[in-house]
Amino acid sequence: MNTPTRLGGFALALAVVFGAAYGVGQLTGPVTPPAGTRHDPAHTPQPVPSPEPTTDPTPSVTVTGTGGAGHTHG
Repeated sequence: MNTPTRLGGFALALAVVFGAAYGVGQLTGPVTPPAGTRHDPAHTPQPVPSPEPTTDPTPSVTVTGTGGAGHTHG
């Protein structure tokens, strides 16, 4: 069996599978939540405020004039 025939068969099988999934989805319809569990916006909790940003207790260190340790210029 040559490559174009294999690819064509694969594409056809893929189309059949997706077509069947689409058909089943159309038959079953959308999923809806049960009637007793609808969301009530009056009971929505208020968002929790984020904590204020803190500064990093670790001081930053800047190293200058190391003579290019690890690097060669030339």
